[in-house]
Amino acid sequence: MNTTLVHGWVASPNERGTIDIIWSCVVTVFLCSWSVVFLNIPEKHDFRSYLSTKLSWVAFTIFFPEILASFAQVQYLSARHSVAAFRKLGYPEWSMTHAFFADMGGFVLDAPDYPRFPINAHQVHYLVKNGFLDFPTIKRETLQDKNKADAFVRILTSVQIFWYALQCIGRAIQHLAVSMLELDVVAIVLCTFPTFYFWFHKPLDVDTTETLHLVGSLRLRDVLALAGDAAKQPSNLTPLDFINPPPDPYQILDPIMWGFEHLIPVGNHSKNVPITRFKDTSRANPGKVTPSEIGVSTIISLTFILIHFVAWDFNYPTQLERDLSRGACLLLIGCGFSFGNLWILMNWQLPNLCRLAGIAQVNTVTEFIDEIHPFFQYALNVTHMGSYGIARTFIIVEGFAGLRALPASSFRSVEWSDLLPHI
Repeated sequence: MNTTLVHGWVASPNERGTIDIIWSCVVTVFLCSWSVVFLNIPEKHDFRSYLSTKLSWVAFTIFFPEILASFAQVQYLSARHSVAAFRKLGYPEWSMTHAFFADMGGFVLDAPDYPRFPINAHQVHYLVKNGFLDFPTIKRETLQDKNKADAFVRILTSVQIFWYALQCIGRAIQHLAVSMLELDVVAIVLCTFPTFYFWFHKPLDVDTTETLHLVGSLRLRDVLALAGDAAKQPSNLTPLDFINPPPDPYQILDPIMWGFEHLIPVGNHSKNVPITRFKDTSRANPGKVTPSEIGVSTIISLTFILIHFVAWDFNYPTQLERDLSRGACLLLIGCGFSFGNLWILMNWQLPNLCRLAGIAQVNTVTEFIDEIHPFFQYALNVTHMGSYGIARTFIIVEGFAGLRALPASSFRSVEWSDLLPHI
């Protein structure tokens, strides 16, 4: 494809220039990633700690927006199952907001014989169902008052996304070139829509908790004694870990987050039990997941990856950059395909794999890879999570580097008068 490339920085007195492309992309992706991140209740309430955590998750969203969408989906499913369980118990006033608030560490149990610790929605349900705890009387409206969702930021983000989408659609209709950076922003924006949906009922930036007390003179040891052998299992987070439903072997997000936790030392467990808050990396366990729910997360991930293949025949500054960009796209789809098929195969052959590895029988792929030799753990991480991260890094870097030489039509603005009906 012979297309004249415009090299160097392009000013924008009349048409759009290089700075217009950069500004539009940076503003759009930052607004999306900032407003889409809903953090759990923090342990430290100072602004510096909040900003550091928020920016870390913003960076994660920019690099892996499809994984954040799956993360939000799992929390949504956990909240939805909690609402259904409370309705069966006769408490229709328990809402999605209550469930999200519990799972983000909003309810803290203050037992007379044990340090305070947060309890999730599953544990609140168990304690209420068995008469250990009165149903929390806090209203949904009160929880919404704790919500610090900034309406102005939401409106600004919506306007920016809408305008950015119009620009991309208009350029496609008029056959005007777009840069690889703009295409990557489109992929990120498309992933934020399902994330917004899944976290719609989750309170934003809540920093206060609600304290719950056991009924009468009950103590935590009474709760554990009545639970029997189930409560004697080792605890990773709190003494009520035994209440959480067993992980579903077909929840694909679990081994993905396991990989990230081993590449980045965020950790899901704690050295000190009980914990004082739920980490933002804590993986909610919704119990059973359906094929349709797995299909939704798969479609989100595939959509994000396949959008980058639109840049396959783009004009790049050099032949090497074009080949590396194509390789990065192939690496994204290759890592996803390899991981998905390996996960299916390991689920299918899990009993045999445990026997071959000489470890006790486990129920999930995550439990299996957590028990195998560190060499194999490292190999799995590098070949999948590491390679995927390298491909994403190259695409982002090349998105900016490729701006130094773009087709001339990249700097033409959309002629809106040609798109709108007029006399």
